[in-house]
Amino acid sequence: MINKTLSYLDYLKLRGVIFKYSATPFSSSELLSLSPLDDIEQITARHDRIDAVMDIIKWDGRIPFGEVPDIAPIIQRIGIRDSVLESSEFLTITSFIRSCSDTASFLTKAFKKGAYIDNIIEGLDKLPALYKKITRCINAEGYLEDSASYDLSRIRSELFLNRERIKKQLDRIMGRESVKPIIQDEYISLRNNRYVIPLKPNFNEAIQGIVHDYSHSLKTSFVEPVECVELNNSINILVNKENEEEKRILHELTDFARGFLYELARNVELLGELDLHHAMALFCHEFKCVRPEVVPGGRIEIKKAVNPFISLSRKNEAVPIDIFMKEKEKVMIISGPNAGGKTAALKTIGLLSLMAKTGLFIPASERPVIPLFSDIFAIIGDEQDISMELSSFTAHMYAIKDLYLRARGDELVLIDEIGGNTEPQEASALSMGVMDAFVEKGCRIVVTTHLNLIKAYGYLKDFALNVATSFDSQNMKPLYQLVYGTAGYSNAINVAKKIEVPEAIIEKSYSYLNEQEFMLNDLITNLEKETEKAQKERLELKKLKEEARERLKVIREKKEEYLRKWEEKYQEKLLRLDIEIESIKKDVAKKERTSITKSKERIRSLKERVGGPAKEDREDIRIGDYVLVKTLGSKGYVVDVDKEGNVFEVAIGNVRTKLKRMFIARAIEGPKRISKETTQITVETIREPELNIVGMRVDEAVRQLDKFVDRALVEGVFKVRVLHGVGTGRLMQAVRERLSGTPYVRTFHADEHNAGVTIVEFA
Repeated sequence: MINKTLSYLDYLKLRGVIFKYSATPFSSSELLSLSPLDDIEQITARHDRIDAVMDIIKWDGRIPFGEVPDIAPIIQRIGIRDSVLESSEFLTITSFIRSCSDTASFLTKAFKKGAYIDNIIEGLDKLPALYKKITRCINAEGYLEDSASYDLSRIRSELFLNRERIKKQLDRIMGRESVKPIIQDEYISLRNNRYVIPLKPNFNEAIQGIVHDYSHSLKTSFVEPVECVELNNSINILVNKENEEEKRILHELTDFARGFLYELARNVELLGELDLHHAMALFCHEFKCVRPEVVPGGRIEIKKAVNPFISLSRKNEAVPIDIFMKEKEKVMIISGPNAGGKTAALKTIGLLSLMAKTGLFIPASERPVIPLFSDIFAIIGDEQDISMELSSFTAHMYAIKDLYLRARGDELVLIDEIGGNTEPQEASALSMGVMDAFVEKGCRIVVTTHLNLIKAYGYLKDFALNVATSFDSQNMKPLYQLVYGTAGYSNAINVAKKIEVPEAIIEKSYSYLNEQEFMLNDLITNLEKETEKAQKERLELKKLKEEARERLKVIREKKEEYLRKWEEKYQEKLLRLDIEIESIKKDVAKKERTSITKSKERIRSLKERVGGPAKEDREDIRIGDYVLVKTLGSKGYVVDVDKEGNVFEVAIGNVRTKLKRMFIARAIEGPKRISKETTQITVETIREPELNIVGMRVDEAVRQLDKFVDRALVEGVFKVRVLHGVGTGRLMQAVRERLSGTPYVRTFHADEHNAGVTIVEFA
């Protein structure tokens, strides 16, 4: 990555913007030297970390780093053998440890934590032993406490006593009648670490002493009386001992801290890394960035992309653009009027690609897809070099040559106003040659241009794509949006007309405009209108298809619902018919032979009314036949039949039940039974057709109800009572919901005399 590209695309300015979000001194160098990455795994890892920190910001706010002191120089000093830290440096260490502890506590309490945050929490060492040792020895003002050592406490105690003695002794001297006339001021002073009193110059007449200092006016002598010399000497000796003991304590404390050198350095590294990703996450949060998908190669797809610097300058007026480039498309040609946003679009493509390559989120919507380019090159602006006596065009071509020689394939090349500053025909030919050469090397190239031949190149080449910056032709204002599949036109003469340039100039301009150029501009304008019209028609067609699809879905759902209801109604009528037929048969058995014909006709009429002509003879069901139990929807084998042939005992799995002829029908032959032996299960006999579940929990009551219903069916009981009580109604509701979902329950209702009892009737 060449520095000019980073400068052209405002990447260097981007570093400065992100740096403003940092909160510790440990991330500064890394933020200011931020650069694109070349490995997708590294990019993905950085994305994951930013994601984790953004979750913290979203749910818990910014991480409160506070005033984190820079202990890097202190760590370096500790690493030097026999070095001794000052008290103030130990205070800096304790402040740093508190910051680490506060940060870890905040992250631990966070609502949502990713793996990266968990690693930070686990890695940050609160160093309780070091913190306790330092705070026990040094107070908040940086003064060594008496508790730092026994000797220090003893020395300071002696010092205190001796100082009190000498003060009293000096007070007594100043109180003598012979001394009072020579006292200049009544206070005790300290000169050269010795306690003295201020006397007049003629003090020798009243007292013997040693002069340690004079006032500026020489009218006051600071005198140490002879009788205080010994006590002052003792005090100085103790002061020296105190200093020596303090040095010893600081040396010992430094050695102790040296044992935590790795932990301190590790905390610095973790805080710096966390602050780095915190600054990036704050930037991404502020500029509404989303996580891009960085892939080894393929398409570019960025919806509603915004250049962060356009967002900064225009605030809410920044117009997002869509950036699309299919995998087969290697050249994008952006054209349009001056000040229409061509260069801004070019820089947005470049900067957002750099941001994704750096592992940053980008200001866009949904999930952008950006290839991992091996490098990104840009030529934007005037390359003229006066010192080398180069023209703008020559400098421009020098820059293109330099990029071409650097390119190895898979780079993104951005060139603003390709082929400018020279004769249009040759410039167009040269520019098309440049684009072909970069494509042959395997590069992607995005250019801006006003040259019509280059726009034609975009239509003729399969790998090229024309993109126009949209323009409001009525108001003569750029819309700063990209229109794909069409070329833009410069519109210079129309702009001149809009600002009321004299008509004579406009007419002359049209006369000089090459006829082919004029026709091409007109063709581009018409093509743009047709493209816009086609897009609108496609959107309307898509909308109509969606509406038709929804209507078809509703029709199918209604059809299925209608068929289901019809089937249920039909099955219900068949069941009622079977019951009525059984009733007629009973009547037939009791009536005379003459009424048999009429009864048969009634049966035939009923069956024809529901399902066509009735069969004359019913199916002959014998022991061993495979039958369907209509009320249960289950299948089983007939194991016994009563003498009249009306009641059948059917084995369904391991359960036997007796059913009347009307409730069974012959089924398609099931699997052959291996053995004629049958297995019976022992079921507790229902002594009374009543279940009491009052006071039970809902889940327990439902289990008891299922067992009770199964036993009732096995024993042929067709009506039972369930005692559930009234209470809150939850138990009653659960019972009735369970019964309503049971297929072999014909009906159930509340007892007329007791609302806490439900009567259940089986089919």
